[in-house]
Amino acid sequence: MNLNSLDLNLLLVFDALMRTRSVTLAGERVGLSQSAASNSLKRLRDALGDPLFVRTPKGMEPSPLAMELELPIRGTLEQLRDTLQRTRVFKPSTANRSFKLLLSDIAQLVHMPLMVSQLRQQAPGISLETVAPPLREAKQAMVDGELDLAMGFLPDLGADFHRQSLFTETWTCVVSKDHPTIGETLTEAEYIAATHIAYHPAVSIHSILDQLLVAQFSSKGIKRKIGLSVPYWGGLASTVAACDLVLTAPVGPALSMTRLANVRIVPLPFELPKIDLCMQWHTRMHRDPANQWFRNLCAQSYRAGEALPMRG
Repeated sequence: MNLNSLDLNLLLVFDALMRTRSVTLAGERVGLSQSAASNSLKRLRDALGDPLFVRTPKGMEPSPLAMELELPIRGTLEQLRDTLQRTRVFKPSTANRSFKLLLSDIAQLVHMPLMVSQLRQQAPGISLETVAPPLREAKQAMVDGELDLAMGFLPDLGADFHRQSLFTETWTCVVSKDHPTIGETLTEAEYIAATHIAYHPAVSIHSILDQLLVAQFSSKGIKRKIGLSVPYWGGLASTVAACDLVLTAPVGPALSMTRLANVRIVPLPFELPKIDLCMQWHTRMHRDPANQWFRNLCAQSYRAGEALPMRG
Protein backbone atom coordinates (compact mmCIF):
# COMPACT_ATOMS: atom_id res chain seq x y z
CA MET A 1 0.00 0.00 0.00
CA ASN A 2 1.26 3.50 -0.88
CA LEU A 3 0.90 5.94 2.05
CA ASN A 4 0.80 8.83 -0.42
CA SER A 5 -2.63 7.60 -1.52
CA LEU A 6 -4.05 7.35 2.01
CA ASP A 7 -6.14 10.19 3.41
CA LEU A 8 -4.64 10.68 6.86
CA ASN A 9 -8.04 11.81 8.19
CA LEU A 10 -9.00 8.16 7.95
CA LEU A 11 -6.56 7.43 10.77
CA LEU A 12 -8.72 9.56 13.08
CA VAL A 13 -11.74 7.48 12.11
CA PHE A 14 -9.77 4.27 12.70
CA ASP A 15 -8.71 5.43 16.19
CA ALA A 16 -12.28 6.44 17.02
CA LEU A 17 -13.57 3.05 15.88
CA MET A 18 -11.02 1.26 18.04
CA ARG A 19 -12.14 3.29 21.07
CA THR A 20 -15.91 3.12 20.56
CA ARG A 21 -16.50 -0.10 18.54
CA SER A 22 -19.34 1.81 16.87
CA VAL A 23 -19.54 3.55 13.50
CA THR A 24 -22.13 6.00 14.84
CA LEU A 25 -20.13 6.90 17.96
CA ALA A 26 -16.88 7.07 16.01
CA GLY A 27 -18.49 9.53 13.60
CA GLU A 28 -19.72 11.69 16.49
CA ARG A 29 -16.24 11.61 18.01
CA VAL A 30 -14.58 13.00 14.85
CA GLY A 31 -17.48 15.19 13.69
CA LEU A 32 -18.84 13.01 10.88
CA SER A 33 -22.33 11.73 10.10
CA GLN A 34 -22.96 7.99 10.30
CA SER A 35 -22.94 7.69 6.51
CA ALA A 36 -19.67 9.65 6.23
CA ALA A 37 -18.09 7.48 8.94
CA SER A 38 -19.27 4.33 7.11
CA ASN A 39 -17.76 5.66 3.90
CA SER A 40 -14.47 6.34 5.70
CA LEU A 41 -14.41 2.77 6.99
CA LYS A 42 -15.03 1.47 3.45
CA ARG A 43 -12.12 3.55 2.14
CA LEU A 44 -9.89 2.21 4.91
CA ARG A 45 -10.88 -1.36 4.08
CA ASP A 46 -10.18 -0.80 0.38
CA ALA A 47 -6.81 0.85 1.10
CA LEU A 48 -5.62 -1.86 3.49
CA GLY A 49 -7.29 -4.86 1.88
CA ASP A 50 -8.75 -5.99 5.19
CA PRO A 51 -12.21 -5.83 6.83
CA LEU A 52 -10.61 -4.12 9.89
CA PHE A 53 -13.89 -4.16 11.86
CA VAL A 54 -16.54 -6.90 11.82
CA ARG A 55 -20.08 -6.34 13.08
CA THR A 56 -20.97 -8.58 16.05
CA PRO A 57 -23.66 -8.48 18.78
CA LYS A 58 -21.07 -6.73 20.97
CA GLY A 59 -20.31 -4.04 18.38
CA MET A 60 -17.68 -3.60 15.69
CA GLU A 61 -14.90 -6.01 16.69
CA PRO A 62 -11.39 -5.33 15.27
CA SER A 63 -9.63 -7.79 13.00
CA PRO A 64 -6.09 -9.05 13.78
CA LEU A 65 -4.63 -6.41 11.45
CA ALA A 66 -6.60 -3.65 13.18
CA MET A 67 -5.27 -4.85 16.54
CA GLU A 68 -1.71 -4.64 15.18
CA LEU A 69 -2.28 -1.13 13.86
CA GLU A 70 -3.97 0.24 16.98
CA LEU A 71 -0.92 1.28 19.02
CA PRO A 72 1.23 2.63 16.12
CA ILE A 73 -1.64 4.74 14.81
CA ARG A 74 -2.68 5.97 18.26
CA GLY A 75 0.92 6.80 19.15
CA THR A 76 1.37 8.78 15.93
CA LEU A 77 -1.82 10.75 16.54
CA GLU A 78 -0.80 11.46 20.15
CA GLN A 79 2.59 12.78 19.03
CA LEU A 80 0.92 15.02 16.47
CA ARG A 81 -1.57 16.36 19.03
CA ASP A 82 1.21 16.98 21.52
CA THR A 83 3.26 18.91 18.97
CA LEU A 84 0.30 21.04 17.93
CA GLN A 85 -0.70 21.73 21.54
CA ARG A 86 2.75 23.11 22.36
CA THR A 87 2.31 25.80 19.72
CA ARG A 88 -1.05 26.97 21.04
CA VAL A 89 -1.44 29.93 23.35
CA PHE A 90 -4.24 29.82 25.90
CA LYS A 91 -5.79 33.12 27.02
CA PRO A 92 -8.21 32.43 29.88
CA SER A 93 -9.83 35.88 29.79
CA THR A 94 -11.10 35.29 26.24
CA ALA A 95 -11.29 31.50 26.14
CA ASN A 96 -14.58 29.79 25.42
CA ARG A 97 -14.37 26.10 26.29
CA SER A 98 -15.29 23.64 29.02
CA PHE A 99 -13.38 21.50 31.49
CA LYS A 100 -14.54 18.23 33.01
CA LEU A 101 -13.27 17.50 36.51
CA LEU A 102 -13.53 14.42 38.69
CA LEU A 103 -14.53 15.79 42.08
CA SER A 104 -16.23 14.18 45.05
CA ASP A 105 -19.19 15.58 46.94
CA ILE A 106 -16.84 16.36 49.87
CA ALA A 107 -14.57 18.47 47.69
CA GLN A 108 -17.59 20.09 46.07
CA LEU A 109 -18.65 21.26 49.52
CA VAL A 110 -15.24 22.30 50.83
CA HIS A 111 -13.26 23.49 47.81
CA MET A 112 -15.59 24.28 44.92
CA PRO A 113 -16.82 27.71 46.12
CA LEU A 114 -13.35 29.28 45.97
CA MET A 115 -12.44 27.37 42.79
CA VAL A 116 -15.50 28.57 40.90
CA SER A 117 -15.07 32.11 42.23
CA GLN A 118 -11.55 32.24 40.80
CA LEU A 119 -12.69 30.63 37.57
CA ARG A 120 -15.42 33.22 37.06
CA GLN A 121 -13.02 36.08 37.75
CA GLN A 122 -10.21 34.86 35.49
CA ALA A 123 -12.10 33.11 32.69
CA PRO A 124 -15.81 34.00 32.52
CA GLY A 125 -16.23 32.20 29.17
CA ILE A 126 -15.18 28.83 30.57
CA SER A 127 -17.69 26.31 31.89
CA LEU A 128 -16.95 23.54 34.38
CA GLU A 129 -18.58 20.12 34.72
CA THR A 130 -17.87 17.93 37.74
CA VAL A 131 -18.39 14.17 37.67
CA ALA A 132 -17.85 11.29 40.11
CA PRO A 133 -17.73 8.00 38.17
CA PRO A 134 -16.02 4.83 39.41
CA LEU A 135 -12.25 5.25 39.35
CA ARG A 136 -11.76 2.71 36.56
CA GLU A 137 -14.16 4.60 34.29
CA ALA A 138 -12.55 7.92 35.19
CA LYS A 139 -9.11 6.57 34.35
CA GLN A 140 -10.25 5.40 30.92
CA ALA A 141 -12.01 8.72 30.31
CA MET A 142 -8.74 10.55 30.93
CA VAL A 143 -6.92 8.16 28.58
CA ASP A 144 -9.57 8.93 25.95
CA GLY A 145 -9.32 12.69 26.50
CA GLU A 146 -12.89 12.93 27.81
CA LEU A 147 -11.91 13.95 31.35
CA ASP A 148 -9.39 16.71 32.03
CA LEU A 149 -8.42 16.17 35.64
CA ALA A 150 -9.09 14.07 38.74
CA MET A 151 -8.79 15.49 42.26
CA GLY A 152 -9.15 13.85 45.63
CA PHE A 153 -7.76 11.10 47.85
CA LEU A 154 -6.61 9.04 44.87
CA PRO A 155 -4.40 5.99 44.53
CA ASP A 156 -1.62 6.28 41.95
CA LEU A 157 -3.28 5.78 38.55
CA GLY A 158 -0.18 4.46 36.78
CA ALA A 159 2.83 5.29 34.64
CA ASP A 160 0.83 7.20 32.00
CA PHE A 161 -0.49 9.67 34.58
CA HIS A 162 1.07 12.69 36.24
CA ARG A 163 0.44 13.29 39.94
CA GLN A 164 0.69 16.50 41.97
CA SER A 165 0.17 16.50 45.73
CA LEU A 166 -1.89 19.43 47.01
CA PHE A 167 -1.77 18.89 50.77
CA THR A 168 -2.01 16.17 53.38
CA GLU A 169 -4.99 15.64 55.65
CA THR A 170 -5.25 14.32 59.17
CA TRP A 171 -8.20 12.64 60.86
CA THR A 172 -10.58 13.76 63.56
CA CYS A 173 -13.98 12.87 65.03
CA VAL A 174 -17.23 14.78 64.62
CA VAL A 175 -19.98 14.47 67.23
CA SER A 176 -23.10 16.36 68.22
CA LYS A 177 -22.59 19.33 70.53
CA ASP A 178 -25.28 17.68 72.67
CA HIS A 179 -23.67 14.24 72.70
CA PRO A 180 -24.77 12.51 75.93
CA THR A 181 -21.46 10.80 76.82
CA ILE A 182 -18.59 12.32 74.84
CA GLY A 183 -17.00 15.47 76.23
CA GLU A 184 -14.10 17.59 74.97
CA THR A 185 -11.82 14.56 74.75
CA LEU A 186 -12.27 10.95 73.76
CA THR A 187 -10.45 7.91 75.10
CA GLU A 188 -9.72 4.85 73.01
CA ALA A 189 -12.13 2.82 75.13
CA GLU A 190 -14.88 5.41 74.57
CA TYR A 191 -14.18 5.40 70.86
CA ILE A 192 -14.50 1.60 70.66
CA ALA A 193 -17.67 1.65 72.78
CA ALA A 194 -19.31 4.32 70.58
CA THR A 195 -21.53 3.63 67.58
CA HIS A 196 -20.12 5.02 64.33
CA ILE A 197 -21.04 6.30 60.90
CA ALA A 198 -19.30 4.68 57.91
CA TYR A 199 -19.03 6.88 54.82
CA HIS A 200 -18.32 4.75 51.76
CA PRO A 201 -19.72 6.18 48.51
CA ALA A 202 -20.52 3.46 46.01
CA VAL A 203 -19.04 5.15 42.95
CA SER A 204 -17.00 8.09 44.19
CA ILE A 205 -13.23 8.29 44.45
CA HIS A 206 -13.52 8.95 48.18
CA SER A 207 -14.63 5.40 48.86
CA ILE A 208 -10.94 4.93 49.63
CA LEU A 209 -11.42 6.86 52.90
CA ASP A 210 -13.45 4.21 54.68
CA GLN A 211 -11.18 1.50 53.27
CA LEU A 212 -8.22 3.26 54.88
CA LEU A 213 -10.03 3.45 58.20
CA VAL A 214 -11.02 -0.23 58.13
CA ALA A 215 -7.44 -1.27 57.33
CA GLN A 216 -5.95 0.89 60.08
CA PHE A 217 -8.44 -0.20 62.73
CA SER A 218 -7.92 -3.86 61.82
CA SER A 219 -4.16 -3.49 62.26
CA LYS A 220 -4.79 -2.01 65.73
CA GLY A 221 -7.26 -4.73 66.65
CA ILE A 222 -10.11 -2.19 66.74
CA LYS A 223 -13.54 -3.14 65.45
CA ARG A 224 -15.99 -0.28 65.11
CA LYS A 225 -19.69 -0.77 65.72
CA ILE A 226 -21.42 0.77 62.70
CA GLY A 227 -24.86 2.22 63.27
CA LEU A 228 -25.20 4.02 59.94
CA SER A 229 -23.59 3.48 56.52
CA VAL A 230 -24.05 6.19 53.89
CA PRO A 231 -22.98 6.69 50.25
CA TYR A 232 -23.41 10.49 50.28
CA TRP A 233 -21.76 13.25 52.30
CA GLY A 234 -24.69 15.65 51.98
CA GLY A 235 -26.83 15.77 55.10
CA LEU A 236 -24.23 14.10 57.33
CA ALA A 237 -23.65 17.22 59.42
CA SER A 238 -27.34 17.47 60.35
CA THR A 239 -27.48 13.73 61.01
CA VAL A 240 -24.51 13.83 63.39
CA ALA A 241 -26.03 16.84 65.16
CA ALA A 242 -29.27 14.96 65.76
CA CYS A 243 -27.91 11.74 67.26
CA ASP A 244 -25.17 10.10 69.33
CA LEU A 245 -23.25 8.59 66.38
CA VAL A 246 -19.54 9.34 65.84
CA LEU A 247 -18.11 10.22 62.43
CA THR A 248 -14.38 9.84 61.73
CA ALA A 249 -13.45 12.21 58.92
CA PRO A 250 -10.62 14.29 57.41
CA VAL A 251 -10.12 17.59 59.24
CA GLY A 252 -11.07 19.86 56.33
CA PRO A 253 -14.51 18.37 55.72
CA ALA A 254 -15.02 18.06 59.49
CA LEU A 255 -14.41 21.79 59.94
CA SER A 256 -16.91 22.53 57.19
CA MET A 257 -19.50 20.48 59.06
CA THR A 258 -19.09 22.67 62.16
CA ARG A 259 -20.19 25.67 60.10
CA LEU A 260 -23.34 23.91 58.91
CA ALA A 261 -24.77 22.23 61.99
CA ASN A 262 -24.70 21.87 65.76
CA VAL A 263 -21.62 19.63 65.79
CA ARG A 264 -18.14 19.81 67.26
CA ILE A 265 -14.75 18.25 66.64
CA VAL A 266 -13.11 15.88 69.13
CA PRO A 267 -9.51 14.70 68.60
CA LEU A 268 -8.96 11.05 67.80
CA PRO A 269 -7.54 9.13 70.77
CA PHE A 270 -4.87 7.55 68.55
CA GLU A 271 -2.91 8.46 65.42
CA LEU A 272 -3.86 7.44 61.91
CA PRO A 273 -1.61 7.89 58.85
CA LYS A 274 -2.07 11.16 57.01
CA ILE A 275 -3.84 11.04 53.68
CA ASP A 276 -2.67 12.74 50.51
CA LEU A 277 -5.06 14.92 48.54
CA CYS A 278 -3.74 15.18 45.01
CA MET A 279 -4.66 15.77 41.41
CA GLN A 280 -3.81 13.48 38.52
CA TRP A 281 -4.05 13.82 34.75
CA HIS A 282 -3.14 11.72 31.73
CA THR A 283 0.09 12.35 29.86
CA ARG A 284 -1.86 13.31 26.71
CA MET A 285 -2.97 16.49 28.53
CA HIS A 286 0.35 17.22 30.19
CA ARG A 287 1.53 19.85 27.68
CA ASP A 288 -1.86 21.25 26.73
CA PRO A 289 -1.74 24.98 27.64
CA ALA A 290 -5.43 25.07 28.62
CA ASN A 291 -5.08 22.04 30.86
CA GLN A 292 -1.90 23.47 32.40
CA TRP A 293 -3.74 26.69 33.25
CA PHE A 294 -6.69 24.78 34.69
CA ARG A 295 -4.43 22.60 36.85
CA ASN A 296 -2.71 25.68 38.19
CA LEU A 297 -6.02 27.35 39.03
CA CYS A 298 -7.27 24.22 40.84
CA ALA A 299 -4.04 23.89 42.83
CA GLN A 300 -4.07 27.56 43.84
CA SER A 301 -7.69 27.46 44.95
CA TYR A 302 -7.15 24.29 46.99
CA ARG A 303 -4.11 25.71 48.73
CA ALA A 304 -5.80 29.05 49.33
CA GLY A 305 -8.66 27.17 50.97
CA GLU A 306 -6.19 25.41 53.24
CA ALA A 307 -4.85 28.78 54.41
CA LEU A 308 -8.24 30.13 55.53
CA PRO A 309 -8.43 30.96 59.26
CA MET A 310 -11.07 28.30 59.99
CA ARG A 311 -9.00 25.57 58.38
CA GLY A 312 -6.86 24.77 61.42
